[in-house]
Amino acid sequence: MPGRLHQLKQLFKTLEFEGWGTSLCWFANIAGGYSDPLRTYLADLLFDVSKGLGMQICRYNIGGAGWGTLDVPNFRYGADVESFWGPEGQWDFARDANQRWMLLAARDRGASIFEAFSNSPPYWMTVSGRSSGNVFPWLDNLQPRYQDQFVHYLCEVVRWYHDTHGLTFRTIAPFNEPNTIYWWAGNNQEGCHFDVSSQNTIITKLAQKLEVTGLAKLGVGISASDETSIDTAVLSFKGYSQESKEAIAQYNTHSYLGSMRKELRDLVRPTGRRLWMSEFGCGSSPPSSMPAALELSSIILKDLNVLQANAWVYWQAIENSESGNWWGLMQARSLLVPFHTGRYIILGKQFYCLMQYSRFIRCGASILHSPQPKSVLIAKAAPDAARPNQAQIVIVATNALSDYDVVNFDLTKCGSSGIGDAEGIKIDTKGRETFGEGTAHIDIHRTSVNENCQKVASMEVPTPLRFGCALRPLSITTFVVTFQAQQ
Repeated sequence: MPGRLHQLKQLFKTLEFEGWGTSLCWFANIAGGYSDPLRTYLADLLFDVSKGLGMQICRYNIGGAGWGTLDVPNFRYGADVESFWGPEGQWDFARDANQRWMLLAARDRGASIFEAFSNSPPYWMTVSGRSSGNVFPWLDNLQPRYQDQFVHYLCEVVRWYHDTHGLTFRTIAPFNEPNTIYWWAGNNQEGCHFDVSSQNTIITKLAQKLEVTGLAKLGVGISASDETSIDTAVLSFKGYSQESKEAIAQYNTHSYLGSMRKELRDLVRPTGRRLWMSEFGCGSSPPSSMPAALELSSIILKDLNVLQANAWVYWQAIENSESGNWWGLMQARSLLVPFHTGRYIILGKQFYCLMQYSRFIRCGASILHSPQPKSVLIAKAAPDAARPNQAQIVIVATNALSDYDVVNFDLTKCGSSGIGDAEGIKIDTKGRETFGEGTAHIDIHRTSVNENCQKVASMEVPTPLRFGCALRPLSITTFVVTFQAQQ
């Protein structure tokens, strides 16, 4: 079949993938309080792989909003995630019940990696007395005299979840887009500026607190710096002290802005730390349109093929369509008033775009080098001890053109690790695994203008395997290729 040839003959592993996820704020602050049938339906769509996306990662927001302060009337719906710790020293862990419900529901459906993050310290620790930011947004809003109390607050919340609910956060992210001028007093969401010098101080203090409290022994580490721009993340990394770099277990970046993916990757990889794309959301196109899905797919491709992120996390999974926001993977028509059926939930094309990846590329998969990084993602599933004679390759191909795009794949040789020396899987002279005679099963799933992660073909073919496909215009197609060695 004429067209582009993707020769997958010398594939090599670029990274091990930990999975897909979402932030819980702000949607969970509302949706976690819905009627049980409705919130169960939403949790299934997000975290159950047989019913929805099968996300494996949750980012939980440790709130800083005030108990009846000036900020609350200004916040967008759901953004008033309240602090557990009040100005008089009182603690109230009954707060934030809605977000907590969604967090535990995610765990019950298979999510296994949890991160706690802060948008702002509690309002009473700030310069402005607000968790929305400083009056001068280019200045830090945490009062220096409260730095120790801030890290204490983060650790106490994480400790409470471990002791009360048996849930261990693997990382604490103390900042969110800190080195920006977004966070001004009276804004419609929480935020706090931290310059790099202040970040160094907080990271060091938090590392010490984790040791003193015993949380470090439980496996709790620090992630930073969650900048809105990849380029700013590069600058922050270069500004971190050696002490901070040693304390950080995981580097997080958002990918809304910036182009220095390779530079950030090359800075982080020698440290041996994980690198996450911890927040991105599409908001420029109506969620029911293919342009929204194609935009999302293009970012995923760049973040996994070029940045080589170990995990990929969406921002606001459910959005209120009546507010004019298009960020959500799902749109809820009535987030402003209670509703009790699923008929008001709209699954956008972004939802099905992510499903093309998340349902088939699972935790433990190896992301492989792609000959076409702007349009093709290639992954190899983690070995399955119950099926030692099987190996699975997943290919996700995006066609952003308004015409058909013919692609050809050559899977006669696939180099990576993790497959047993089973009959029919041979090792060539260069140490690469060769799928010899046997069979391969191919399932093809597609999202297009008229399809939503629809299974469009299933076939058994002999190996060695080469195949071609004409990708539909404006489409995302997933090929799940399962090799079965001859017995």
